Amino acid sequence: MPEPTNRNPLLFILFRIFFNSRFYYPIYAVMFLDFGLSQEQFAQLNFAWAIAIVLLEVPSGALADQIGRKKLVILAAVLMIVEMSVLLLMPAANPAQYADDPDGLAKAAWILFAVFMANRVISGAAEAAASGADEALAYDSLPEEDRDQHWSHLTTQLMIWQSVGFIVVTIIGAAVYDPDFMNRVFSWMGSSLTFTQYDTLKLPIALTLGMAIVTFLIACRMQENGQIDHDPTKPLWQTVRRSFARTFKAGGWILQTPAALMLLLIGLSFDSIIRLYYTVGSIWLEVIGYRPVQFGIISVAGSITGIFAAVIGKKLIQSRSPNFNFRLLMVLTFIGIFSLAFPIKYWSVLFLPALWLSMRFLHFFISNYLNRVTNSENRATVLSFRGLSMNLSYGIVTMLYSAQVWAIRKKEGIDATTANDPEVMHSLFSAAVQWWWVFLLFLIVSLILYRHYVVRRDWNELLRK
Repeated sequence: MPEPTNRNPLLFILFRIFFNSRFYYPIYAVMFLDFGLSQEQFAQLNFAWAIAIVLLEVPSGALADQIGRKKLVILAAVLMIVEMSVLLLMPAANPAQYADDPDGLAKAAWILFAVFMANRVISGAAEAAASGADEALAYDSLPEEDRDQHWSHLTTQLMIWQSVGFIVVTIIGAAVYDPDFMNRVFSWMGSSLTFTQYDTLKLPIALTLGMAIVTFLIACRMQENGQIDHDPTKPLWQTVRRSFARTFKAGGWILQTPAALMLLLIGLSFDSIIRLYYTVGSIWLEVIGYRPVQFGIISVAGSITGIFAAVIGKKLIQSRSPNFNFRLLMVLTFIGIFSLAFPIKYWSVLFLPALWLSMRFLHFFISNYLNRVTNSENRATVLSFRGLSMNLSYGIVTMLYSAQVWAIRKKEGIDATTANDPEVMHSLFSAAVQWWWVFLLFLIVSLILYRHYVVRRDWNELLRK
C-alpha cells in the first residue's frame, strides 16, 4: 500500500478502537438494570441516545465539511470524557439504604433516570460529532490512485484491530463487574476486601474514562486535509444555516442516486435489529444460563469472529458480486435473529456467530460501497446521513421494544415494581424476543420488493464501477 499523505489513516484506526472499545459493553443492559432501571426505561434511554444523534448527525457532518473535520473529532473525544464523568460521579442509590424508605428510593430512582438521560444525550452528541468526520479524514488522506482498494485494506485493518481491542476490554470489563470473581481474585491475593454488585457497578465506567482521555490525545494529533468552506468573519448562525443548506443538498443527491439510497435503506433496516440484540444481548445470555464474568468470554469469541470477518469481508468485496454479498448478509441476519426466539440453555450461543458476522459484514459493505459512489466534497455529509438513517431506525426499534415489553407486562398483569425481579425480567424479555424474526422478515421482503419494482436494478447494476 502506498504511503498516505499523513498519519490520519493510522490515527483513524486508533481513534475508532479507543472511542468504541468500552469496558461496559459486555454487560451493557445488565449494568443499566442493576442500577435500578426497568427494561422500559432502558429502551427509552437508548431512544433518547438515538434521537440526540439524529438531531445532531447531519449538521455536524456538514459543519465538518465547512469548518474542519478535525475539530468535530476532537469535540467527540471531549464529549466522551464528559459522558463517562457523568456516570462516574452520579449519585447511585443503594437499595439497601432505602429498605425502610420507599419514597426515598423512588426519588433516588428518578434522579438516576435523569442522570442516565443526560449521559445518553451527551453520548449521542459525541457519536454525531465523530460520525463521518473521522472516516472522511482518513479516506481523503489515502492516495487517489486505487483509493477504493486502499480503503478496503484500511477498513480490514480496522476490523481486525477493533476486534483485538474488544477482546481486551470485554474480558476485563465483564470480570471486574462480577463481584464473585473480584472476591475470588482478592482472596487469592490475601486481601480481606469483599465486593457486592453495588461496589462493582462503576468499575467498567472508570476504566472507560481512561480510554476517553487517550481518545482525546489521538484526536488532537489528526491533521486537517479536506477543503474547508468557512469564513471566520461571518456569525455562527450563518455558518449553521449554510450547513443545513449543504445538508439538504446532500440529501437531495442521495434521493436521486439509487445506489446511495439503497445502501442507506439496507443499512438502517439491518443495523437496527442487529444492534437491538447487541443492546440487550446480556439479558439474553442471562436467560440461557450464563453469568456476567462469562459474558466476557463469549464476547471474546465474537471479537475473534470479527477478525475472521475482516479477512472474509475483504475477499467478498474483491471476488464476489454485490448481489452475492447482500444475499449472504440477509441469510446470516435472519438465522441469528430467528435463533433468539427459541433459546436452548447454554447451547444457543452457537448461533451467535451469524449475528456477529452479519453486523461486521453490514458495516464493511456499506462503508466500501458508499464511499465508492460518493464524491469527496460531500463525503462527511453523506456519511453522516448514513449514521442518521441507522440511528433513527435504531431509535424507532428501541421504542417499539419498550412498547412491546410494556404491553406484555400489562397483559400478564405484572406490576412495574416487580418488573426488575430477575425471573420476571427474563420472562418479559423471552416473550418479546419471540417476535423479532417476524419483524426482520417483513423488512427483508419490503426491501426486495422496493428494489425489484421501484428501483428496478439489482445490486450488481447499482454498484457497477
